[in-house]
Amino acid sequence: MNSKVRLLTTLEHNEPDRVPLDLGGWVTTISVKTYQQLLNLLGIKREAQVFDWLRQNVNPDDDVLQRLGVDTRYVHLGQPHSWSFKPEATSKGMYIKDEWGCGFLMPETSLYYNLVESPLRNATIEDLDDYPWPDPNDEGYIYGVEARARSLAEEGQYGVIGNFAWESWFERAWKLRAMDVFYMDMIANKDFVHALLDKTLSLHMALLENVLEVCGAYLDVVIQGGDLGGQKNTLMSLDAYREFIKPRQEKSIRLIKEKTKAKVFWHSCGAVSSLIHDFIEVGIDILNPVQVSAKGMDVSALKKQYGNNIVFWGGIDSQHVLPHGKVQDVEAAVKNLCESAGANGGLVICAVHNIQADVPSENVLALYDSAHDFGRYPIGFNQ
Repeated sequence: MNSKVRLLTTLEHNEPDRVPLDLGGWVTTISVKTYQQLLNLLGIKREAQVFDWLRQNVNPDDDVLQRLGVDTRYVHLGQPHSWSFKPEATSKGMYIKDEWGCGFLMPETSLYYNLVESPLRNATIEDLDDYPWPDPNDEGYIYGVEARARSLAEEGQYGVIGNFAWESWFERAWKLRAMDVFYMDMIANKDFVHALLDKTLSLHMALLENVLEVCGAYLDVVIQGGDLGGQKNTLMSLDAYREFIKPRQEKSIRLIKEKTKAKVFWHSCGAVSSLIHDFIEVGIDILNPVQVSAKGMDVSALKKQYGNNIVFWGGIDSQHVLPHGKVQDVEAAVKNLCESAGANGGLVICAVHNIQADVPSENVLALYDSAHDFGRYPIGFNQ
C-alpha cells in the first residue's frame, strides 16, 4: 500500500496498513531552527531555508519526508506579484507590512514575527469600502500550482494536499481589526463584524475559486482553518460561533466541494469539542490538530463520539511532550494515540501544530520512527 492509498483509506474511515503520517503544511510543518538540527542529525549537509516568513518555518525537503515516511505532499499558493517579503530593520527589530496592510515585528530576541499593527482598529463600516484590499486575482497566487498538483497526482505516490488557507478569512478579520477590538465588536458592534467577515470571506472565496479551477481535480485534501478555541474553552460563545462563523464556514466549504472531490481539513487549536458536531454539519471532514492538552480534547473520547464522521489529524502534544519530554515519552505518546484512536482508520499522525524551535531533533525522529512501529494494523499487535 503506497502513501496515497494509505491516506485515502484512512480518510474513508477504513484501516490501511499503518496510520498515515503528515509533515509540511500550514500548521503541520517544522521551524527552521529545529529542521536544521534534524538535517544535522540525519547527516544531511544542507542549509535550512525559511518558507513561511511569519512563523519562520520550512517546506521540508523530499529526501527528509521520505526518510520520515511522510505520506503527504503539499501544493502551496504562490507569491503575489503585487507584494514581496522585504522587511526593514528598525530599532525594535525587523518590521514588515504584509499584503493586507498588517504590520509585523520580529525583535532580536524573538523567533517569530508578531502582529503589532492592525490597520482597521478604528475603522467604521464605511471605511471598508475604501480600504486597499489585496487582489485575489493576482496571478502570482496560482503560479506553479497546477503543475505541482498535476505532477503529484500523476505520480500517484502521495496524498496531495492543497494548502490554501490564505491565513484564514476569520483570523485575517481579527488581525485587521485587532483581536481585542474584534471580540468586543462581536457583542457591541455586530454589524461591523458581519461586514468585515463578509469582505474577508469574499476575497478568500475568490482566491479559492481561482486556485481550485486550475488544480481542484488533482487534490485529495484542501486546508482551511481559523482558531476557535483556547486552552480551556472556545474563544467565543456557541451562539456567537453560529452567528458569525458557522454560516461562512458552510459557504466556503460548499464552494470547495463544488470544485473538487477533496476532503476539507479545518484547523483550529484549542478546546473545540463543543463545536465538532457543528463542524460535521457544515461539511468538515478532518479536524486538526486535536490539541490533546486542551480541555475536553481527549482523542479516545472524541473518537468514540465522532469517529465515524470526522477524521482526527494531529494528536502528538506540542506543549509538553515534544519540547520537554524524552525520546521514550514521545514514543509512549505515539503508541497511546495509535491504540486509543487508530481503530477503523480516521487518524493521521503529526504534531499538534507546527514543530517549534524548542523541540529536540531526536524527538522529531522518535515521533515518525515510532509511528511506523506502533501505527501498523492491526493496532496493538505490532511488537
